[in-house]
Parts: sequence; structure tokens; C-alpha cells
Amino acid sequence: MSAIRSVTTAVIEANFDWTIIRIETADGAVGWGESFFAPGLTRIIEQMGDLIVGDDARNIERIGARLRAAASGAGSVGGIVHNALSGIDAALWDLAARQLGVPLWRLLGGRFHESVRVYADCHGGTGLMGLGPMLEIRRPRWAAADAIAEGSIGASLFDPGAETEPIDLELLHRRAAEAVGKGFDALKFDLDVPGLVPERAGSRTMPAGAERLAKDMVDAIRDGAGPGVELAFDLHWRYDVASAVRLAEAVSHAPILWLEDPLPPENVAGLISLAQVSTAPIGGGENLIGYRSFDPLIQAGSLSVVTPDLGKFGGVNEARRLAAAAHDRGLQVAPHNIAGPIGTAFAAQVSSTWPNFLALEFHAQDVPFFDEVVGQQVIVDGSIPMTDRPGIGFEPDLEVVRRWAKPGERIFGDDLDD
Repeated sequence: MSAIRSVTTAVIEANFDWTIIRIETADGAVGWGESFFAPGLTRIIEQMGDLIVGDDARNIERIGARLRAAASGAGSVGGIVHNALSGIDAALWDLAARQLGVPLWRLLGGRFHESVRVYADCHGGTGLMGLGPMLEIRRPRWAAADAIAEGSIGASLFDPGAETEPIDLELLHRRAAEAVGKGFDALKFDLDVPGLVPERAGSRTMPAGAERLAKDMVDAIRDGAGPGVELAFDLHWRYDVASAVRLAEAVSHAPILWLEDPLPPENVAGLISLAQVSTAPIGGGENLIGYRSFDPLIQAGSLSVVTPDLGKFGGVNEARRLAAAAHDRGLQVAPHNIAGPIGTAFAAQVSSTWPNFLALEFHAQDVPFFDEVVGQQVIVDGSIPMTDRPGIGFEPDLEVVRRWAKPGERIFGDDLDD
């Protein structure tokens, strides 16, 4: 039996918190995973880990079922327990593939794609905004002052007026050109920016006349990116239906990959009605947990692109069910991803096995130590090659993890001061 001996974590304070999970078995085998950030996340993972010590690490689905049942009082059909579950599931899959000496894509039945296309998230022009677990705006200690978006330090991102940097069309143009120069042929920019976001607390209504700014932003980005580069735009669930319709019309003149999350994820009826009147393809789903949460949207044809985040979706098999259901309905999958190199490599391995995979998000092009964490280049010319290296193909350099660790968090069971 491959008994689990320990489940430990480390947190890197990047643009987001990269919470890395290490699972070790009694015979010394190790698997790596990463969870989508959340308040109190490492404590949840620690308690889940305590429960599964001694379990056979090869029984991945059985362990997942046990953890879901144990966490049912904390929100088994949703909530941040699934961030922890997803990272543990990822580490178990990586462990299983490493023990067999095969890449994860092979363990999952083989790949459709020899490399996984990556799209660069460029934020609102300045490519990086530092956010803590409560979406509080922070200035990372390693970031140059001109490399991050302006905002009210300590305010939560969705507080009115929290993001203070005005939109600069020349910066958008330059930012698009720079990302293309790095090898990316697909980009995403935010459209919920100052001048377009609701101005009153609790409101989801876009300011009057803001459509002009949205159109000007799209045109500047399109011109900067050049021909042959595909674009997507993110709205972060900010709007009501009427505002979403206005925004969709404002960008409909430009061919786009998708318009992402215009409405809150719980507004299923609104998303269905928006899809019926919008000519822009709608993408979304990063905040949905498990295949069943997508089912009404897929059945109604309200999404053209599904965007689950594998760092919190609920595990590999849930994601595979979603990809298969989307494929049956002619929909593409473009996983949302704000992870570090461990979570990004995992998402790439899983995505490579889907015939309807479109592109994987990369949200860390301005984090200077992204590749350093694993000691090698992860993204090559805008894609992640699928190699024959075991597991996810990467493992963290513990000294680098220690260098960029979040103050106050333990590093795989050791205190930071050890």
C-alpha cells in the first residue's frame, strides 16, 4: 500500500497567493499540487491532510469522496473547501503519475495536443495587480512601482473606487504589442476598469456613455496586438443584464474569443437571456464548482466557452466530465488560471487531453520568479510543451520557495525561522 505520510503546504506571495501542496507517502514518493487562493486555506488543507494520513494514495476518487463527506458541514456543494480539495486531488494525480514514471497526460488516457496554447492576461494595461486572500489590494514587496496597477492599498478590489488607475489607451496598445512579442497569440484584457465599473456601492449598472471607452479600449488593443492575435475580455461578474447587453454591443464590431463573466455566476437566467441577444460569444464559469453547476448553462446554450478553474473546480474527474459535456454541445474549454508554475503545469497536463481545449490562462507574466520557482522555463513561445517527464513535469525548488514565501506561513511543515 502507498500510504500517505504527510500533507503539507507552502505559500508564495506573488501577484496572488500560490498555495502549493506536497503529499508524501510512507515509501518517500512525493506529489505536488496547487490550490486557488482563499482566506484560511492552509488551515483547511492541514485538517484535510490529517484526516487522510494512512490512506492509500492510489485511491484518488475514494479519498476525494471521503473529504467531501467530511467537509459537508462546511459547504460540500460549493465554497472554499473545494479549493483545498482540488489542490489535494492534483497532488494525488501527480504522485500517481510519478510513481508509474509517466507524464500525467498519459495516465489520463493520452493527449490531443503536443503543446498547450497559453493566453496572456494583461489586466487593464498594467499587467499585474497584487491581491490578498480577501481580494485586498497589496503592493508585493518584490514588485517595481511601475509594474503594478494603482489602487487603494488594503481596500478590497470590488469596493467602489478601489482601483484608481485611469485607463491609458497608449499603454493598452503597448501592452498588447509586448505580450505578442513574448510569443503569445491570444490575450485577455479587463473591461471592468475605472470609467466602466459601477460607481455606487452595491450597484451593477455601468455609467452612462461608458460604451465609448469600451470601444476605444478594444480598438487600441486590437491595433497593438496586430493581425492573427485573438482577444478575450473579462468583466468579473460586475454588471446587471442591461449593462452587459450594452457592453456586448460596444465590442461586437471586433471579432473576439469571448466576453467573460459579465454577470454574477448565480444569475443563470440572466446569462441565458444575454446569450440570446448578444452577438459576442460569452465565456464563463471560473467560480462554478463541479460539473453539475455548469449543466444548466450548457444545456441552455448560454456559453460558447467554458472557463473552469482547476484550482478549485473539485478535481480532475469533475473537470473531465465538464470537458466531455461541453464537447458534446460543440463548446470549447479555456481554463481560468491564476496559479503559479505548479498549478499552471497541472492545468496544462489535464487540458492537453481534451479535444475541445482552446487556451489556458497565464496571469503571471510580470512575476519575475515564475520560472525560477521550478528551475526551468514553463511557457515556450506562448505554449507549454507536453513532454515525457513524469507527473506534471515540474517540481518546486525549495530554496526559491523559501525566498519568496509569504510571511507567517509554514513551508512544508517547517517554520519559516527554522
